Amino acid sequence: MVLTLLVVLAATARAREPHSSAVADDPQPGLTLLEEPCRSRVAAELRAGQVGAPGCENERRIAQDRQLRARRSWLGFGLVERHRIELGHVALILSEGRGCRLWPLRGVDRPVLGPADVRAAGCWVRRYSGSLELAGVTAEGRKLPRLAVLAVDGDGRVDVDLGRLAVSLDRRGEVQLDTLVRLELGINGWAGSIDLVAMRALLADWHAASVQRGRGVPALLIVRHPEHPSAERIRGFALADSLHRQEEDFQAVQRGLLAPYRFLERHAWSPYRQLVAAQIGGS
Repeated sequence: MVLTLLVVLAATARAREPHSSAVADDPQPGLTLLEEPCRSRVAAELRAGQVGAPGCENERRIAQDRQLRARRSWLGFGLVERHRIELGHVALILSEGRGCRLWPLRGVDRPVLGPADVRAAGCWVRRYSGSLELAGVTAEGRKLPRLAVLAVDGDGRVDVDLGRLAVSLDRRGEVQLDTLVRLELGINGWAGSIDLVAMRALLADWHAASVQRGRGVPALLIVRHPEHPSAERIRGFALADSLHRQEEDFQAVQRGLLAPYRFLERHAWSPYRQLVAAQIGGS
């Protein structure tokens, strides 16, 4: 599967992506015909795109019917068939519901529409192929739309590669991925979201475990994750690793395999610096 990270015009992305189940503006005026307390409750459910709790079933069905009639469109409703979370990656299989008889709503405690939700609304389901817009959310709650757009293949498959996204953002110089707390997938988050804080914690745990098994770069963990519980212990690993490299380079200077000035360029601090500098002064 070849996935391309694209930066495209917002109009193109919006023209191709399916709807979220949430009603972006106010639910249709026809809801005023419903009686309270169901009227307010169903209106809130439509705005959230999700069923709140059992009750008001008839009123909800009437509201879903009126909402769809008022906003009928050729676009489908986006849903997530499967997802898999890996280290630095989230793999999705996306579909869309079309020809719906009712405005679909997510089930209780469902973060995204699923196949059962759209079938309950009388939609038929097909795999989605097109674009998937990514938006970032800062710690202050500010939303940064259109950070990038991923291409979803003909089988509805897409891989959100956080490493590739971070490199792309750094090159563009607009925002750093590390400054964001959440990544929304799809316009209005119809394909879900990624908790970047939790993902970074997972990466830090993996890195720390690797370093303590003798793999990875200790100094990199200290720079990337200074607050990690293992950071203090790994600082010792980093120092020992640095001293080992210095000793190897010093031996290389002694054997004539490394120029003294190269040693001084590599190691701004070292217990061997004075000895190496003396060799330069004596030559």
